[in-house]
Amino acid sequence: MKEVTYEKKQFILLTSILTTMFLVVSSNQAGTIQTEKTLESPLQTTAITYQFSSPEVRQNHDSVTVHIPEATGYSSIPSEPILPIVMTTLELPFGATITAFYCTINGVSDLPLRLKIRAASKPVPFFKEQQITNTSRNREIYSKNQFFPESWYSYRITGGLNKENILTTFLTIQLNPVRYNPIQNRLQSIKSISITITYQQPTDPLPLSTDAYDMIIICHDAYASLLEPLVTHKNSHGIQTKLITLQNITSGIYFPVEGRDKQEQIKYFIKNAKETWNITYVMLVGSFRQLPGRYSNLQTDAGGTYEELQFACDLYYADLYSANGSFSSWDTDNDGLFAEWPYPQGHPQEDVVDMAPDVYVGRLACMLKTEVKTMVNKIITYENSTLGKEWFTRMVVVGGDTFDKTWEGGTDYSEGEIATNKALDYMPQYTPIRIWASLKNLTTNTIYSEISKGCGFLYFCGHGSPQMWATHTNDDNKTWVGKYKNTDVLRLTNRNMYPILMVGGCHNSEYDVALINFIKGLLKEKMHYFSTDPLDFGSFWKYKWVPECWSWVFVKARGGAIASIGSCGYGGVNIGDSNNDSIPDCIQSMDGWFEVEFFRLYNQENITKLGQTYYNAINGYVQNFPVDSNRFDAKIVQTHVLLGDPSLEIGGYS
Repeated sequence: MKEVTYEKKQFILLTSILTTMFLVVSSNQAGTIQTEKTLESPLQTTAITYQFSSPEVRQNHDSVTVHIPEATGYSSIPSEPILPIVMTTLELPFGATITAFYCTINGVSDLPLRLKIRAASKPVPFFKEQQITNTSRNREIYSKNQFFPESWYSYRITGGLNKENILTTFLTIQLNPVRYNPIQNRLQSIKSISITITYQQPTDPLPLSTDAYDMIIICHDAYASLLEPLVTHKNSHGIQTKLITLQNITSGIYFPVEGRDKQEQIKYFIKNAKETWNITYVMLVGSFRQLPGRYSNLQTDAGGTYEELQFACDLYYADLYSANGSFSSWDTDNDGLFAEWPYPQGHPQEDVVDMAPDVYVGRLACMLKTEVKTMVNKIITYENSTLGKEWFTRMVVVGGDTFDKTWEGGTDYSEGEIATNKALDYMPQYTPIRIWASLKNLTTNTIYSEISKGCGFLYFCGHGSPQMWATHTNDDNKTWVGKYKNTDVLRLTNRNMYPILMVGGCHNSEYDVALINFIKGLLKEKMHYFSTDPLDFGSFWKYKWVPECWSWVFVKARGGAIASIGSCGYGGVNIGDSNNDSIPDCIQSMDGWFEVEFFRLYNQENITKLGQTYYNAINGYVQNFPVDSNRFDAKIVQTHVLLGDPSLEIGGYS
């Protein structure tokens, strides 16, 4: 080690003093972030200061809402007061630990209110017969003579890839510039908040090796030889790829076998591949039976007509690490149930789930060798021949009025059209093809015709199931329009002109469906299996008995899409304008925000690898919404799945 001279020590001391002075001066500015680090210590200190305007109170029917211009969003946990929040995320070295977190509040003011602050409603699933009830108020909050939330801030730490694909520890801070006392009906606000965070650099950094591979393909054993041309193709374009069979994993050829079941063994293998080969992408090739998925036990309802006690979740394979670099098991209470968050709403999480992706995972849900051959040919053709083609500059969007206007509380939004139009706003150089109920062109034939011409992107936003997508017109919420079935997808003639498909709708991407479920359901429920009672549907109408889900049919078809993004469970949308800010809630959070964010990331931030774009939308949701306290936000992240090649170069190679 080189000796530090007297002059250099003096220079270091002077620099530290100037840095500290700059920190103090900058603390008077809104939203400033400064970092101080001593040369001899692994500790670093970061200071954040935010200044806030006085709150504005707006009446909304028989309640009020609160607004400040600096807010990044609103708290929206069902039955709790809707309050403005500020979310901010700092990037720290991967494995860093928080050693101190100090907060200083300035300029506390009180404001009496005439009416109660409005409580948030439950998000509405993408399902026609969902029963809408009046918004209730959480008695634990509205009956207490204390301010809510209890603290002016909260924070959580996660670990995952940043936008430069570097493993990072994310410190996400939620600032609460206003608090509410429901008994006194009084609002408390602050002029500024200053937070000082001290964190320690990781003492044992993750031992990432040299970049041996960019991607591993993990496949059902019988598919290995069929995937060799794809490996060759990927290598030729600089995506160094290694093919791994499930038998390679379970026999321990490359790494010692770890894990209690096949799913955990696969996840540990991916972790070892990350640390040994420094991979970024993981492609799973096989149906849910051939290459098993993990089931999340996050519940947003239980005992109701549309309960969903578990759902398939491939994010499990992407989330390798917790914030400190330890293995993210998704089963922190070690009871064999993963991502547990039992219903009802007030029940806390039983498993701490990180949810920030550490690798980019996509699945080709092939159940037959013919499907593998089709997908290999489609990916190679797409990446080799798409660039510069005129058809790629077309963007087709399909939508209507997703929810009845009587549910919205005074607004009259056509949610599917609003979300798809917002996506088009982020894609100005693409020729927009709007297939909307309001334009009276939302028919099966129009959808077929426009997709068959070829398009770079395709976005459906409405209702769904594993066998169909559909929506409604604004003046008739009982009649389905645009019904587009799996059999319609197979008719498409856009061969070699494949779009990236985004779909908003329940269960369109439920890749764990199977025909055998028809027999199981009939044996279990007898004739009740076919019950059409809206309050007591038989399981036949949940559509898990179709051979393959709608999104995968779109991808595996000879025409159709090159990849799809959608939900394998119930979706969720906030409808109307409950926060009274004149922006439709359907694009401010939940499925609408997530779907539209994908297009913003691709076209505004120029993120062109499919998996990177998709998982940055996941990470953005984790950092902008309280996924650790709002189970509905967590479910948006966990239900979405990428059916396609995560390393796909959107638009193809030159």
